[in-house]
Order: sequence, then structure tokens, then C-alpha cells
Amino acid sequence: MFRHFVLMYWLVISPLFLCHCLANEGGRIETGASTIADEYPLDWSGVGDQANQLRVSQRDGVVSFLALGNDPYFRFELPRLPATERDWILELEYFCPDGIRGIQWRSGRGIHRPTATALPSMPSAEGWTKYSFSLNELTPDVIGSDAQVPVRIDWGSRSGVQLQVRGVVVRPMNNAELRQRDEAAERKVQKTALAERINDYRSRRWPAKIDSIDFDGERIQVVGTLSPSTAVRSAFMITRHPDSVSADPPTTAELSQRWPVTVDQEGRRWTARIDSPVGSSWLDAGVRFQLFQQTDNATTSTPTPISAARYRDLNPDAGVPPAKTLSAAKGLTCITSRFSPDQLRALGIQHASVNIVVSGLVSETARPGWEPFDINGRTWWSNQPRLRQQDRDIRTATDAGAVVAGILLIPTSSRGRSPIAHPESTDAGTYAMPNLTDRQAVARYVAALHLLGQRYSGLHPEHGRVDHWIVHNEVDYGWQWTNMGEQPLEIFLDHYVRSMRLVDAATRPFNPHARAFISLTHRWNTIDNQHWKTYAPKAMLERLIHDSRLEGDFPWGVAYHPYPQSLWKADFWNDTQVSDDLETRLITIKNLQVLDRFMHLPTSRTVDGSVRPVICSEQGFHADEDDPKQLRTQAAALLLTWMKLRQCPSIIAFDYHRPSDHPDEGGLRLGLRGLPGPAHPLGAEKPAWDVFSAIGTDREAEMIRRYQSEWEGKD
Repeated sequence: MFRHFVLMYWLVISPLFLCHCLANEGGRIETGASTIADEYPLDWSGVGDQANQLRVSQRDGVVSFLALGNDPYFRFELPRLPATERDWILELEYFCPDGIRGIQWRSGRGIHRPTATALPSMPSAEGWTKYSFSLNELTPDVIGSDAQVPVRIDWGSRSGVQLQVRGVVVRPMNNAELRQRDEAAERKVQKTALAERINDYRSRRWPAKIDSIDFDGERIQVVGTLSPSTAVRSAFMITRHPDSVSADPPTTAELSQRWPVTVDQEGRRWTARIDSPVGSSWLDAGVRFQLFQQTDNATTSTPTPISAARYRDLNPDAGVPPAKTLSAAKGLTCITSRFSPDQLRALGIQHASVNIVVSGLVSETARPGWEPFDINGRTWWSNQPRLRQQDRDIRTATDAGAVVAGILLIPTSSRGRSPIAHPESTDAGTYAMPNLTDRQAVARYVAALHLLGQRYSGLHPEHGRVDHWIVHNEVDYGWQWTNMGEQPLEIFLDHYVRSMRLVDAATRPFNPHARAFISLTHRWNTIDNQHWKTYAPKAMLERLIHDSRLEGDFPWGVAYHPYPQSLWKADFWNDTQVSDDLETRLITIKNLQVLDRFMHLPTSRTVDGSVRPVICSEQGFHADEDDPKQLRTQAAALLLTWMKLRQCPSIIAFDYHRPSDHPDEGGLRLGLRGLPGPAHPLGAEKPAWDVFSAIGTDREAEMIRRYQSEWEGKD
């Protein structure tokens, strides 16, 4: 779920490692066109010998650090790094849910004096995150030295912080990184300019407005108004394609088809009509309409936008009954067919979330075992083996009586990017933003969404049903969980909202009750965002609300993840970085009412005044199954959570993460059951499993009496 930065921890792994690399044993370092040929094994002997208030341990290639006091640091001798035409790159993976701030580097003589270089904060990383960094940029004084350089790293002032590191290498910059460095300045200028255009587009007082876009089966009719004293000449309407940014000038293809505008006698109302649009691209998902005016001067004739773009209004009626009404419903994440519907019913599950990997679902060509389907006059092939497995997971939840949320994910991979992954996404992220930069990639993405929307609409009970579509994962922490490369907020969110719109347009025609949800972490109004990598959820929501009104509202909701302040500590009632106001740094369960209050603001509601729904779609409480105190705290946290939820009417469901502990979550044990094993294929039940099943039943009051001493007088 979270972030990355970890230079300082590679340095503690031992001088022996760097000496080994620089001695060029077992491989070669070339500083010309090629890069390091081999990765070198790490020798972890001596780790922690030069550490203060740090406990260091190693297991299975993972080195773990624990701060034992408020002054953790370590010292070491950095071996000579020869100067080359390429930077020295540090690369590793790390896991650190708490994050570390106030990190300092001291190098050279006098490293004990106060003078220090402030290092970027180490953001929370709640999944293994790859990170690479140029040592030359950070510490040019240690490159090309004739002798070893003494270094001291101070990493914050908080005791109890835990860090894990694996896969550490040091190497010269490769060709791709060299090109990226050379192009970085130009890209920054271009992206800054686009961000400014997007802000201007959003804040402009447009002389014309599109009020409605209707399709009666034969023609599209676009109706709008002109502001007082606005006279238009040579006005025309065009369609904007889903791969274009509304704030950018239209492409030649977009300008090639224009429709004239008729203005009424009062000069206030205007109308444009598109006859016989069936089968054309004008009804495609993600298409929006915009009004332009031809502006002539002495040398050129330029089309000038005079309205914001607007999406077509969807009023589907597919004959699908609505899902049952939910309020603070019990739910689970990571539902698969390893659980039976009877087990889920026994827990009282009413909501469930299922991961759906969008990549690899469709192909432009026939493949064995794949079936053809048509969309917009084009034939695609669907991955039936994958879909049948997806059916089993979704049917498990559907048959248990749960309303299902599908989490739409596009993995990143160093072995080859999916054709629908954004071209600037990197494998620093677990998942990627979809590629909405060219028509072919959009067509493939839309085909996959269309396939999912139709299959899980509820019209085909044999497949199961999905009503809530969570669009990607924790987009405020996009660098790790919806990676698009480094982007200003304006560009990242413009791209993301277009993806939300495509999900809406591809699913609601089959199920009019379907809804897209934006996925956000608990970092509500945090200020420690990484430049062009992470963003504050509150700012993202405020922009999404504004853009929904600007370009036409649609039924979206919020999938929020109110984990405790520290993922290692289930006692959220002791969280300290929260407050009972909209400027709070974090929103955890302790101050969940703040999110509910925000959703009830008049500005946050839909255009008809309805409150947008919230799903707490991923959050859990750590408890090692061998620690009785942690197990008791976890059980108490569940009970207090539902007491909080019932005071927040906008929150329709709470999907606990996860049913069973998972071995690859950096040591976190969030499950209601322990780690699966031969004796317990689903993991042994923790007390939390019984408590969870009791919530919402006559047994809940008994459980509250048993556990309420954990939080009494502390919330």
C-alpha cells in the first residue's frame, strides 16, 4: 500500500560487500556502453556492529532492523568508489509500514559534528517496493575518493520502527537510466506545462456550457447554454477521444468531424445533433463532447474551445434488480474459492472484495480455448480459463449472499509490460495505471472492461455478480500501487478519472446499479508526499468532485483504507496523528467520522443531493498468533470498529483484510486466522474469527463485555 526510499539501509550491509563488488570478483564492472554484468552475493557478517539503538537480524535473505531507542544510527567506512562517466546506482527492495522521517547523512571527517545532509524521508511501504538511487547525486564527495570515507546515518527519532531489506545491489547506471537522466529536465518542463493547462482548464469561466447529452436510439442531441453577453460565431461541436486530455488542443482526427450549432433567438440556448450515430465511435466509452469556435486573425484560423468537455449521460435499463441495501455491512477481502459459501454465511458476510487482474483477459487474435466476442464492430477473444477461475471466486461470494466488489488491477513486471499498462509505469510499483495514451491500448482496455461488465452484471448467475468496481489500488500512493511513473497530481488524476469514466461506461449499461470507486489510503491530508509520486487523498477527492461537476456527474463512491496509524499496532484508539476535523493528517478508525462528515458536505454529494457511498475496502489489525496480548487487542479492535461504523451512515461496508495470515506481507499478521499449513489449510482460528462472526448477532454484547477494557477511557 505505501511508499519507498531506503538509501541508508543498503550502506549498513557492510563494507565487505562493497569491497567485494569493487574488487570485481565473480563479475565485471564496465563504465562504457555496458553495465555491470553480474549481481554479487551479499555477506551480512558484521551487520549492526557499528549500530546504536538498533537490533539487526537476518533470515532467508531478508535483513530486519528494529529501532530500540530515540537515537538510532550506525557508522561505517565506505570503500573507495571510482569515478566513472556513469553514476553509481543503489538498488533494493524494502518493507517498512511506519516509514521514517528526519534521516540525516554525515560523511568525511568530523561526522560526529552537527553538520549533516538531510535525506528524503523514508515513506511507509506496506508491500515490498523496489527503489534505485544515484549515490553521485546524493553524496558526490564520496565518489572518486582515494581512501575509505567514514559515514554516519541517523534515521529519525522514533523507537519501535521496523524495517526489512532484501535484494540489494550496487551497479553503474544502465543505458535506460542514463537516457532517463538526460531526458528528465525536458520531461519536467513538458509535464509542468501540461499541469498548468489542466489547472487553467478546470478554473476557467467558460462562456458556454453543455447541459445534457441524450441518445434516443437514433440521434444524439447535445443541449447547452451561453453566458449572458456571449456571442458565438462559427461555433461547432466535436468529440474528444478517451486517449486525449481535455485541456490539450484537439487532435487532427478529433477536428476532422464537426457538427454545427444552432442558437435560439434569445441567444442563450444552443443545440447540436448527430444523426444515425449507431455503430460510430461517438457512442464509445470515454467519449466526451466539447464546443469550439473558429477564431480568425490576420494570419491563421484557429479553433478555440468555448466550453468544457462533457461526457454523455447514461440512463441504462438492463432489467437487473438492485443489490440489497447495505449499512456497515461485514465484509472480507481476498475472497477465493478456498472458502465455501457456507463458511462465509456463518461469518455473516454481506460484502466481499475480489481481485481481478485485467491484463491478459482479451486478445486481438484467436487462441486455443479462448472465445470470440464483439464490441463496437470489432471481434476480440476472451481468456476463458482465467475467467472460469474468476467465476469460482466471485460465485463463492455471490452464493454466500454477499454484494461483491471487483478490484481492477494491472500488474507491472520487469519481465515485460502488459499492453494495457501505462508506458511510463515502472516496476517500482506493484500495479500500473492503464495506458490511455493511444487508441489501440484504450480499445484493448475497454474490451476487457466490457467483457467483465457483461459477464458479472447479474444477467448471468452462473458467473456471479459484481456491483462495485474498485478502480485500481490506493491511487494516492500511486508510485507503489497504481504506478504511472513520476507525474504531477494534475496529470495523474486526469488520467485516473478517465479510467474511472471508462469503467463506469463499460459496466453500467449491463448493470444500471454498478458503481465505480476511487481507492485511497488512510493518508487523508498528509504533507509528507513524495514529489510527483504520492498525493493527499483529500486533495484528490476534492478535484474528483470538481471535475465530476465540470464534465458531467456519474455515480462514483470511495473505497477507503483506514488502517491504524501503525500497521504493527492494532490499538487504533491510541493513534496520535489524527484529529476530529477535515484537516486531520490521517483518517483511521479512531476518527472515521471525519470521512463520513466530508461525504455529507453539500459539495461532496451528487448533483441530485445524494450522499456518495463509502466502502472501507481494505484494512486489518496485526496480531501474531503466538502473542496472546496482540490477539486480544485485535479482537477488541474489531468490536470497537463496528461501534464506530454504525455512527457513519455513508459507510455501507467494511471489508476486513484478510481472512488468513499471509507469509509475504513483511511479517504482518492481519488475518482472522493464522498462517495456513498442513494441519490448518485455512489457518488456525484466532479469537478475532469468533468475534468477527459474533458482530451483528446476539453474541456481540457478550463479546463487548469481554473486551471493552482494552479501549475504555482511551477513545
